[in-house]
Amino acid sequence: MSDDAKPRLAPGVKLRHDAKRGPMLMAPERILELDEIAQAIVAQFDGTKRVSEIAAALAKEYDAKAEDIRADIDHLLKDLTAKGYVKS
Repeated sequence: MSDDAKPRLAPGVKLRHDAKRGPMLMAPERILELDEIAQAIVAQFDGTKRVSEIAAALAKEYDAKAEDIRADIDHLLKDLTAKGYVKS
């Protein structure tokens, strides 16, 4: 994914938190449970922030290397895009 990509949730997809199941993406007739890392990343997918901006913000928030965060974002974006949950 390019640094200039501005990922957003696909139409009809919502980020929700269930008290029992935790964070999840909900789409018509589908639910995908997320771990804490995935939830923190997906919460940034508003269609206005570039991937590079998301990586920098999360690296600062979690005191981690931006390159490591970027690798996590790229992996998650590839997976969620293939499954139809995210558009970029």
